[in-house]
Amino acid sequence: MNEEINIMGGGISGLACAIILRKNGYSVNVYEKKNYVGTRFNDDWQGIENWSEKIDVLKQIESYGIDLSFDYEPISELTIHYSGKIKTIKVKNGCYLVRRGGSKGCLDTCLLEQAEELGVNIHFASVPEKEVPIKVNATGPKNATAFVKGIKFKTNCESGYHMAFGSEIATGFYSYLLVKNGHGTIATVFNRKLAHCSDEFLQTTVEYFSGFLDKRELASGKKFGGYGHFEIKKHLYDDNGAMLIGEAGGFQDYFWGFGMRYAIQSANFAARSITRSESYNDLIKKHLIKKMEHSERNRFIFETLGPLAYPCAYYSLAVSKNPLKLLNMVYR
Repeated sequence: MNEEINIMGGGISGLACAIILRKNGYSVNVYEKKNYVGTRFNDDWQGIENWSEKIDVLKQIESYGIDLSFDYEPISELTIHYSGKIKTIKVKNGCYLVRRGGSKGCLDTCLLEQAEELGVNIHFASVPEKEVPIKVNATGPKNATAFVKGIKFKTNCESGYHMAFGSEIATGFYSYLLVKNGHGTIATVFNRKLAHCSDEFLQTTVEYFSGFLDKRELASGKKFGGYGHFEIKKHLYDDNGAMLIGEAGGFQDYFWGFGMRYAIQSANFAARSITRSESYNDLIKKHLIKKMEHSERNRFIFETLGPLAYPCAYYSLAVSKNPLKLLNMVYR
């Protein structure tokens, strides 16, 4: 196989697609305008959801030919909070924590290493010439649907995973505290319309979780911000005919904001359309669009319920004998 494939964007979707194509014998170039991978992130812990499908997400990633060489941690217990009420629920492998950024062990870095070992040509700080035919567009989000603001810090606090609902924390979304092996991430996720309130939301989140952390440790932490883009597109190709994958294609969970699984899945579907001559449109519509429509519906219901949404979410998870199954039903 001598065909050369050019991919624009060196995020996790672009690198995943490159790995799959290279393992199928294609020559692959990846053009990344930044100087390295993972520059949007700060080595902070993020979650790959494991509830929207019955197959375990790590097994799914492995089935694409991608090695699990990155650091990950399964979450089997999650402490949920609402209006002073606290409940720890069992969610065996309901989510996997991974680190995002450019350091050793991060998902971004490990995908880069795999791609380079396979012989993928990575062009950093580079934009392809106009005459270079781009087959896959993985350039990331062009605008924001939701924002996140948080602090990454070192801590002596006990490991734990917390999620808090409530308009007093982050209107329309949620806040979280993740502590693992001396490393902590505290953050709040909110609607783009409320970007001007980001400092206020973060401070409120810090105060809310003050009983579970030492605020003095936060003083030496590193603040970070980020954003995600959700969009159910009518056209899954850019103006030049390249397949849109990852957040360039709007592939994101609009309800909770988990997008890594979607990113890697869309990368696999783009690779399949090349290696097997399958329709990219058909693959996306069959496997991703329905889940995205469910997440959009869930977000609409959540926001329509207004103040009732938070207690509904809390009590539904708190009283369920199988919260993971409940979440799976919501997405299916």
